[in-house]
Amino acid sequence: MLINRKPDTFAKLAILGGMAGDDILSARDAVPSPNPMLAGPATPRRGPARNPVPGVYRAAMPNGKFINLMRVMFTDFCKMDCFYCPNSHWVPRKRFAFTVDELANAFMELRRRHAVDGLFLSSGIAGTASKTTQKLLNVVEVIRKKHGFTGYIHMKVMPGTDRELVEAAHGLGTRLSVNLETPTDEMMRRISTMKDLERDILDPMRWVHQMNRESSGGKVGQATQLVVGAANESDRDIFQRIDQLYGELDLKRVYYSAFRPVRYTPLEEHPGVPIAREHRLYQMDWLKRIYSFSNQEISQAFDADGYLDLHRDPKTAIAVENADAFPVDVNTATREQLLRVPGVGPTSTDRILKTRGEHSIDTWRDLQAMGVVRKRAWPFLAFPGQRPPTARQIRLDLFGERQPSEPALQATAAGHGATPCGVGSTCAGCSLYGAPGHPGSPEMSALAAAA
Repeated sequence: MLINRKPDTFAKLAILGGMAGDDILSARDAVPSPNPMLAGPATPRRGPARNPVPGVYRAAMPNGKFINLMRVMFTDFCKMDCFYCPNSHWVPRKRFAFTVDELANAFMELRRRHAVDGLFLSSGIAGTASKTTQKLLNVVEVIRKKHGFTGYIHMKVMPGTDRELVEAAHGLGTRLSVNLETPTDEMMRRISTMKDLERDILDPMRWVHQMNRESSGGKVGQATQLVVGAANESDRDIFQRIDQLYGELDLKRVYYSAFRPVRYTPLEEHPGVPIAREHRLYQMDWLKRIYSFSNQEISQAFDADGYLDLHRDPKTAIAVENADAFPVDVNTATREQLLRVPGVGPTSTDRILKTRGEHSIDTWRDLQAMGVVRKRAWPFLAFPGQRPPTARQIRLDLFGERQPSEPALQATAAGHGATPCGVGSTCAGCSLYGAPGHPGSPEMSALAAAA
């Protein structure tokens, strides 16, 4: 019997579509990983009900709408030595690649079937960065010029690409991104010996910004991504870099991806990062971009070591630090004051301002109908007839015990067997009670009973 071992286009979509997951475009579900190269009990994936076709992802857009994207890598072969990456040369496994026409035709077929509205195209670096970027350009050019597609295309520019190819990408793409990965050059040296942050990454980003300023045909959105925790950077380090990028390069988005150890890579023993940290960074980013919080305000959300509180969102942390400014009267507060109330967003703020121009607001039912989250906003809003919430302690550290450190929480995320809080004598008051490896967790209790 003849067995064809060469993967067809559909099989490549299943493989290379599943690997193009560096940018977080939709909610992630933790399911058991089918890839033995990835350490840990679970790998972030999109559920089959949400994304029934390999390589197709329902992406959440900033305006609250959704778009189906074909998100795929041109090849998962990569010559780079990034210490965290499953596609780096450290990992011994079979690699795959599309041809230019094969990938362009696959996208157009999905487009004809109304399965996708746009394309997210990435790749490993095969050969040189410029050679790989040229391959991606060839795919996009076929889609644009041969097939006449004028919709959304997000194209990765490989770090170290020549300027003329970046210019070509600027003329074809809707959005471009060069992955930053880590905040500083010193931190880049901790995770790769082959990349120069200034020359290979920041220079191409500056070129795109310059082209946007000089372009008469409209701007091309620019984004980037950081791998959180691989270089032991703090959240404050990340914020300082993104504050610079938003201010100087007019970036549309920064994406954050929590580090997870990968087998065979130099960082396979490095503790993983809890998904809560990634979530807090997105919240901090939102405060900067959408709510227009000042740097001084955001700095109040960091602890002494430069990390965001994993137990409390940054907006609430900032509000608690400025308790003397609350509660604010919902009927007289300015837009800026309302935006600083936990549980009140830009949309609900606009609704409050519009409604109180017609009549006063005096019930929680009205506020909840406008989108206000009562549970979070109650201590910070006032209006006629409101009863204050019952006082309660948010968190109590018993007997002077310290909260678990960031490395301890990282150890929990990685599924390490050691006690994540470092305290084995008592479980009283521990915020990690019940976590894997904690002496109070079900599996540890079962082991103790068996002993």
